[in-house]
Amino acid sequence: MKKFTFANLIWLISFLLLISPTISAQEESEAGEAEPADTYLSLIATYTSNDTVVLTANLYIRNGRVRVDLQNAPVSFHVSGGDAAIEAGESITDSVGKAQVMIPVSLLPRDKDGMVTYTADFEGTDKYLSASEMFTSKPARLEVSFYEEDSVKFIRVTGTQFASNGEGEPLTDETISMFIPTLFRPMAIGEIWLEADGTGSMEFPMTLIGDSLGQLMVVARIDEHDTFGYVQGEGQSDWAIPKHLLGQDKPTRELWTPVAPIWMMITLLILLAGVWGHYVYAIVELVRIKKSAKKELTQQKNWSDYS
Repeated sequence: MKKFTFANLIWLISFLLLISPTISAQEESEAGEAEPADTYLSLIATYTSNDTVVLTANLYIRNGRVRVDLQNAPVSFHVSGGDAAIEAGESITDSVGKAQVMIPVSLLPRDKDGMVTYTADFEGTDKYLSASEMFTSKPARLEVSFYEEDSVKFIRVTGTQFASNGEGEPLTDETISMFIPTLFRPMAIGEIWLEADGTGSMEFPMTLIGDSLGQLMVVARIDEHDTFGYVQGEGQSDWAIPKHLLGQDKPTRELWTPVAPIWMMITLLILLAGVWGHYVYAIVELVRIKKSAKKELTQQKNWSDYS
């Protein structure tokens, strides 16, 4: 058996030093060639009361379980129905990954059942894969109006659906959700059932608070319908309670107001009392230890004098 000499060791070290830069470069090259991230795209079409459809696309990726919105990304929109198709335009995503375009309902191509197919496309980049999403629905409209009967005020909703030729027909046998826009999320005020003529009513809640003139926006909405998708109508009323007729606005004890809630003040006082109680207890104990030590020292001195 051949012995492993010092020359063999030198040769082995030289070989490792020679191939190590190649291995590092290869590893760096593989690390730099990261695969593009999966991109997700959602799309909804909302029909409004002014005979337009708003296409809203949301573009994002996922970093583990965290959703990350992509901004400044171009999203193109297309509309098709039957054998016809049109370009709806392109929009750039905003800070929350949202891109929107608005199209008049009269320009929409439809198939024989009156359905319209909407498509949103993101072409992708070196870092993000392309994504596409489709949404199909039938154009419809909700109109909100107000009337008074026997001194009782009512909200009326009129629903209309559009056939393949663009003709309007009553939207019947559907439940319409009624809302009032608020700061954080819409406040539900009831539901309306559309009858055979496409209309339905509910009593106007007289406890609603409007602006200084008593004006208030009322929203009627259909969400996630199998045929119509999303439909929204709005109406302005001046039947709400004018804000200036209420008592002077006073800060309420909420988490987001300058005046803290009572329970929070009590909790804080208990915590502060506990902290300062520990400080006082520590100081008292130090004083007692000092007095005890002085007393013990005096007793020892007296004992030594007595001895």
